[in-house]
Amino acid sequence: MTQGEYSRGVAKVVEAPPTRAEWVDGLLRRAIVHGELAPGEKLYAERLAEQWGVSATPLRETFQRLAGEGLVVIEPQRGARVAPISVEQAAEIYEMRLLLDPVALEQSVRAGVDDAEYAADVRDALEALDRRHRSVTAFHDAHTRFHLALVSRCPNQRMLGQIAQLLEHSQRFQIIRVDSAARAGDAAAEHRVMAEAAIAGHATDAADALQAHLAATLEAVRLARSSM
Repeated sequence: MTQGEYSRGVAKVVEAPPTRAEWVDGLLRRAIVHGELAPGEKLYAERLAEQWGVSATPLRETFQRLAGEGLVVIEPQRGARVAPISVEQAAEIYEMRLLLDPVALEQSVRAGVDDAEYAADVRDALEALDRRHRSVTAFHDAHTRFHLALVSRCPNQRMLGQIAQLLEHSQRFQIIRVDSAARAGDAAAEHRVMAEAAIAGHATDAADALQAHLAATLEAVRLARSSM
């Protein structure tokens, strides 16, 4: 494990990936997703390089990669900044997740029906999600892990990649903007229903539960948009 220090002086522990570029990518990605680098904030490669003990070159490369994923905005003559987030964008994200996530989950459950490791992964992720968390970001990390565990056996890798990116954008919005009190239903109970259906091999039930779960969140986002 390699310890890196993020913006705002918050220490994090990140597993060192195979290359320095990937390590830097992980540091910046998490700082953005966790809201430690605020939406719209200017990104200075030299400043972050000094803080993280790396050269500025991999950071500039990371700016380009994350710009392709919509986490960073690069403007001519103005440099890079953290991509803004809005309720309009959040609504679009959840609309896309409603199209992709239930399909991926149904395929994942069907592929993992005889896979004891899949059931264990989902169970472990649910238990981690249900624990008391030290921070909002720790909860959202566990939430992301849970949703990725559910769809992990989906054979469509391109779909999984899109879902992973959408989850990152969802996490940004939830940490920064969403008031959980505005959301109808019991999200924790919904997670248990999804997990139990997936573990039991009930693919359609799991997908239906996930669709209802995402629809409730989308409705909360739309209410937030209409109240602004």
